[in-house]
Amino acid sequence: MNEEDEDYYPDPEDFKEEPRRPLGPLAHFPSLRHGVPAVISFFVCYLATVAYSRYPVGEYLWVNGSSVFGGHEYWRLLTAIVTHTDLSHLLANALIVLVFGWMLKAYFGWIVFPFISIAVGLITNTITIAMYAPGIKLLGASGMAYGMVSLWLVFYLRHDVDHRVPVRLVRAVGFALVMMFPTTFDPRVSYLSHAVGFGVGLAAGFILLPFITVREPA
Repeated sequence: MNEEDEDYYPDPEDFKEEPRRPLGPLAHFPSLRHGVPAVISFFVCYLATVAYSRYPVGEYLWVNGSSVFGGHEYWRLLTAIVTHTDLSHLLANALIVLVFGWMLKAYFGWIVFPFISIAVGLITNTITIAMYAPGIKLLGASGMAYGMVSLWLVFYLRHDVDHRVPVRLVRAVGFALVMMFPTTFDPRVSYLSHAVGFGVGLAAGFILLPFITVREPA
């Protein structure tokens, strides 16, 4: 040990904790009031589903290629989103729409949910029926729901400033793999609509990134 080492004394400042960074906007729990639009959308879906199964008007709610491209019944692109074959079909989509509708509205405002989310659903239905045979009917909000999830993932990757980019990527990819890919096959389910909706949501998210700002959700 030399003389310089003997005379060295640690600086107390070296042992002080670094000040914590302020939490990013996505770290704040959103107010439940932001879930009102999602709850309203659920009840609209419920009413349309009841009408489809019990009343003659149900014949005007589904969509296929013939009705839109041949009959120019464009309203079906929207009514098919809110209409489901039965209650179990509705409940299968309800959790995604309620949770992600709440979060998208809370953090990114009305423009993202319900308006952009509905637009994603309309585009998804249009692309899906164009890829199916003209007579195949399409019902349900699953295409829009998958688009809402991918919208959220894009905005999450951009705005979750509490974590480094590699951590965000791992979380986003892990979530998509676990939650969005089916583990069983059901011939009644339109997996094409799921895939198209997820892709449309991703594209919309990246296009809108420069224009959508995150906000305090409380």
